Amino acid sequence: MTSARFDLAIAEACRIAQAPFEEFVSTVMAGGYPCLPGVAPGTPRRFDETDLLALYIYGRLLAFGFGGLRAGEYACRAHAGLRAEPRAQSISIALTSDGGKRVVIEQDLQRPAAAMLPERIHFDIAAIRRQMQPIERSTAEPARRSR
Repeated sequence: MTSARFDLAIAEACRIAQAPFEEFVSTVMAGGYPCLPGVAPGTPRRFDETDLLALYIYGRLLAFGFGGLRAGEYACRAHAGLRAEPRAQSISIALTSDGGKRVVIEQDLQRPAAAMLPERIHFDIAAIRRQMQPIERSTAEPARRSR
């Protein structure tokens, strides 16, 4: 069973990242989302921008028909890539010639490496950041009374 703090932090992150809360909690409980902040003992459960981007990718992968565990796997791969390359402009999950899949992090949108692979799911990280900004900002502003 999860604590109220756990549920509230995840519920808010899911709202911001537009990811389905119930499915995400199920994936976490099944161990399918190892990059969840606060998993390691003594670490806070705070979702930073990278965490929210990965959660957004998780939600979109579910929408594309991925199961929760597979979506969690690829979202956490994207998370690791974004941590390693914070200036990434895009992320693609691409099919390779041998039938495998790989996550490709790209800094330059002029000549994306994944463009060489014809079958891919592409995420424009800069556009996702812009899309999430108004949602994040609106939660920080106090409610105003109308007169």
